[in-house]
Amino acid sequence: MGGSERVVWELARGLVARGHEARIVAPRTTRSLPEFSTIDGVTLHRYHDPFMSFGVLYLPSLILARAALRATVRRWPTDIVHAHHGISGLAAALADLGPRCYTFYGPWHLEFLSEATQRPDLTRLQRQTSRLWMPAKARLARLIERAAVRRSEHVVVLSRFSARQVEDIHGVTRSRSTVIPGGVDLERFTLAADRRAARKALGLAVDGSLLFTVRRLVPRMGLEGLLRALVQLPGVRLVIGGSGILRGMLEHTAVRFGVADRVRFAGFIPDEQLARYYQAADLVVLPSLALEGFGLITLEALACGTPVVATPESGASDVLGSLEPTWLAPDREPTTFARTVSGVLARLPSESDLPLRCRAHAARYGWTRIVGEYERLYRALRDRS
Repeated sequence: MGGSERVVWELARGLVARGHEARIVAPRTTRSLPEFSTIDGVTLHRYHDPFMSFGVLYLPSLILARAALRATVRRWPTDIVHAHHGISGLAAALADLGPRCYTFYGPWHLEFLSEATQRPDLTRLQRQTSRLWMPAKARLARLIERAAVRRSEHVVVLSRFSARQVEDIHGVTRSRSTVIPGGVDLERFTLAADRRAARKALGLAVDGSLLFTVRRLVPRMGLEGLLRALVQLPGVRLVIGGSGILRGMLEHTAVRFGVADRVRFAGFIPDEQLARYYQAADLVVLPSLALEGFGLITLEALACGTPVVATPESGASDVLGSLEPTWLAPDREPTTFARTVSGVLARLPSESDLPLRCRAHAARYGWTRIVGEYERLYRALRDRS
């Protein structure tokens, strides 16, 4: 699951644990999954949608989503419909299902443009052709998302950074939005009993400084800049987790910069192994260039007692700003990022209480507390309707 999917899942599970009924309605592009299933008390309704495509202007997807939502509400009368994507948000509005809530994770059209325009795997002809349709697709995505946001009765954002985005892009005033941050599973992400043992279990060298990051390997995540920063951090090793279109290019870049012997590309990391990587690292790094609405990685690392260095103007600022502002690099330049990382690494030996401080800060974002904030919001929306 990605970040938004994890928020949806943890929210649904948390509501069930608090005595509510929660159902997730989501599209499937294959019929191999059952239409209905129940996991951890959460009912999943999967409807078939093979049309999730710009080529048909998303209209079939909107129609199918609206029909699925109506069918779900007829079968299970509901108090709140909470959408987490432009398609489902607009479909809920078209179906006149309310009260309606919408979570804005980031601008759909800008995320699309960021990734589509910088793909290294496109041929010259594909690049020339894409210039014709990409702006049109971005405009359509923006229009769908804007309609979903504006026709919802209340908008949730995960950070003040995202609150500014949704106001600037879609004109949503602060009175119509609420900041509810992402959360962390405090039972799954725990302090390391022995950092050296965690490294050994992962086949990593036990000595020396180790950085870790896990993200989609796409341009806006800033991984090429991170490799440039590593050049200025002699002796420091780096593990990059995740998959994506930039894998080959990043491996080539590491060789070109002369740091390949200090970088491990771990590929996709299963959920059950993720905590161990956080526990093995001295520092988790988030070199995002743009559109980082929150970043659950920040909380997961802190819950494992590992400090985080991030670039500014991102959702991570909300979490790190109240813990240790010096962990936020002044800007996104690789040299500045390297300087910030170096400063944090230099202070680690003298801060023996740091893992406990990180853990205590992350505990403020436990899912139980976060779900409680949603519960209060839902009650207010229901009572106001």
